[in-house]
Parts: sequence; structure tokens; C-alpha cells
Amino acid sequence: MQQMLVGLGGGPAIADSVSYWAIGGGGSGGYHAYAGGGSGQIPQQGTWAPTGGSAYTVTIGAGGAGASSYGTNGSSSSISSVVSASGGEYPPPTINGSMNRDGAPNQQYIGGTSDMGGGAGAGGNGLNGPIWYKGGDGGPGVTVPIYPTTLTIGGGGGGGDDSGNNPNKSGQGTDGGGTRYTNGVPNSGGGGGAVSGPSGYGSSGGSGRVVLRYADSFPAATATTGSPTITVSGGYRHYDFTSSGSITF
Repeated sequence: MQQMLVGLGGGPAIADSVSYWAIGGGGSGGYHAYAGGGSGQIPQQGTWAPTGGSAYTVTIGAGGAGASSYGTNGSSSSISSVVSASGGEYPPPTINGSMNRDGAPNQQYIGGTSDMGGGAGAGGNGLNGPIWYKGGDGGPGVTVPIYPTTLTIGGGGGGGDDSGNNPNKSGQGTDGGGTRYTNGVPNSGGGGGAVSGPSGYGSSGGSGRVVLRYADSFPAATATTGSPTITVSGGYRHYDFTSSGSITF
């Protein structure tokens, strides 16, 4: 069992090791046949020893906004002076000078490599459409390892179809990624779904998330802003930020 530490003033010390997990906002999906679904984003995780009395700013990245062209990147989620997790990418306009209809790449995985491929997820590649006019499914997300219950997010958005807005021919989003005209799920870092058919906008990516955890033998944070969800479970205190705020130890 972990022991309560004593600070210099005789009171309990602050946590000496705080685990973090952060994912940026997902990229938006592509317009029409320009591209497949926007990508999820590789999360950042690790630990740090906070300084007592210092307020650490937590920023939750926005998902990329839907657009009538190639889409937009998601924004970074971060903990000030500790970590920054980049936003997901939208499907780029060209590859080797040719129009790119593939899902967006991100830091480790790539989108589908056929026309209207699904967006890359934080846990795997986006898929190709099984036939030329069907969009590919988005890549899978990942399970947040320091969350108190099972939470799987960071999926890629589904690719569109080029056959007259047939929903049965659009790729599927996964683990927070959007499907045909559907935005990525808020606070999932999921990619937006691509547009299907000849007109419209690609869908927006899902916003990001930051989760913190440390042993419950240490006292609660002295202050928080941004209304994080606070859970004490399994020997840990968890702080789940779904909007920007701060935490002071």
C-alpha cells in the first residue's frame, strides 16, 4: 500500500507522479470525392512531478471545422509546460501531384489508399472501400489506459461515396469518428466523416480530451477550473477534462 508523504510544513505532500493522457481534436472529413474521412490522432501519455501551488493550464483542442474543400486540421490539446498532443489532419489535397481521395494520415497510421478511403485512427489504418464507389471505414481508436472505466476513442472518420448520396455506400466511422455528414464525437479526437455525393461540406472532427491520474493516498487538487469530472476509483484520483481549464496541486 502506498504511504502518505509529509510535506515540509507538516501537511501532506502533493502527488509526486501524475499520469496524463491527452488527445488532440480530430481532423475534418473531405468534401465530395476530394478525400476520405478525417483522421483521429495519436495520443500523448506519460507522467510528471507537479510543483505545489502552481496552476497548470489544460487546453482541449477543437476538432477541425467542416469545409467545402479539403477540410481543416484539429487543434492541439495540452497541459502547460508538460505536454502537447497535436490535432488530427484533414485529408491533404494532392499526393505526387494527383488529386488525393484517400483518408488523412497522422503520426503513425495512414488513411485508406484507394478512392474515398477511411481516415486513419489513433489505433490503426483507415480502410479502402471494398468496391470503387464505396467509401472505406475509418481506422480504430485506442482505449484510454488511465481512465477508471473502459473508454475507447480516437477513431478515424468514414470515407464518402461517389454514387449519388447512397448512405449504404459510405464508409463507417469508428470509436468516435464520424460517418457520412456526421461530425466526430465530442471529446473523442475522432475524425469527421466525408461528404457523400456532389455537393456539401465535410464533417467536423471531434474535440480532444485530457485525463489525469495519481494515487489517492495523496490529497485532492487544491483547485480546478473547467469543471473536470473527478472520480476516485481503484486507488487513484482521476481528473477528466472535456473542456479547457486548470488544475492546482
